[in-house]
Amino acid sequence: MKKFITTVLILIVSEVTLHSEGTALKILDLIKDQSVWQPEGIPKRFDSKSLSSRRSREAQIFLEYGVSALTAQDFKHQGKSFTLEFYEMLDSVASFGVFTFFRDPDSHPLHGLGNEAEEGVLGITFQQNRYFIRLLSNEPSLGIRSSLQDVAHLISKALPVSFSPPMVISKLPEENRVARSEVFMMGHEALAHFLPMRSKDPFGLDIGCEAAMAKYQFQGDSAKVLLIHYPNQQLAKKYLENGYQEHAAEKPDQAVFFKRDGPLVVLVIESSSPELATVLLDKVNYVSTVSFDPKVHPLNIGQVMTNIFIFCGIMLGITFLAGILFGVIRIVMKRIFPGLVFDRSKDMDVIRLDLTRKK
Repeated sequence: MKKFITTVLILIVSEVTLHSEGTALKILDLIKDQSVWQPEGIPKRFDSKSLSSRRSREAQIFLEYGVSALTAQDFKHQGKSFTLEFYEMLDSVASFGVFTFFRDPDSHPLHGLGNEAEEGVLGITFQQNRYFIRLLSNEPSLGIRSSLQDVAHLISKALPVSFSPPMVISKLPEENRVARSEVFMMGHEALAHFLPMRSKDPFGLDIGCEAAMAKYQFQGDSAKVLLIHYPNQQLAKKYLENGYQEHAAEKPDQAVFFKRDGPLVVLVIESSSPELATVLLDKVNYVSTVSFDPKVHPLNIGQVMTNIFIFCGIMLGITFLAGILFGVIRIVMKRIFPGLVFDRSKDMDVIRLDLTRKK
């Protein structure tokens, strides 16, 4: 049985790997056939175990978000070249998180490309569905930039577009938020990059939490807001106390303002204004959602009583019919098998009212 289960798991993993590899090869053929760029050499394929050989410094972050494979291919045209890095993440949330983590503050956004996209000094980066794509080039000319945008749009049209941002991102206050400063995190490695602390995971992100951070700019002051959504409010209370105590011990000169709303923890850091922190904290609220059918309306008391009487009537009818059926069966059995089934005074007797017996 164990051997059978192992075989099935291997087949499933192999099929998923082949499917993802087929998507990457399809993209490479698409660029080759529908653009001026031609591949140089053979594509290089990396999985989660070998990714560090390609991206040694970034591998741990990709693994924390959840990467399944990377396909890298060099392209050239008329003496110019660029490198395509096609990352396949576990889901769209993971690819969105990776994009926000590696977002270049000096880049500018590209609209109409993928779910999120930007163009920087090194090229174009965008995220679409569960894919994170980089088109990297050292060429500063405008001609290659325009050509890379065409390639990016070509790739985007071949990929699925369904995507919804994580819940914690939508909880970040929008007013006074620095544009494109929000970061989605799924583990302590990403959080440590923006909030370095000596402890490995003081806020407990590795237990299955989602977190988001953004910068806010006010007149004469600035702040960062950190949201962490825990699986339940008990864990939220525990790790809020733990994280706050460690932060206060390591950085006693930095004030931290916080609140907990159910499983959601909100912290305002790098701000010395309690008034500003209070404004930001008040803008974040957690509301639990309960699914319901809008077609169903609550019953009034009259309808409830009517249903009770209907139920009682149905039960009385069933009881009455059962009594009649028993009486018919008893009469038939007495005629066919007299003294064998009913009216055996030595063995059994039937309880009856004897309404016809005269006193």
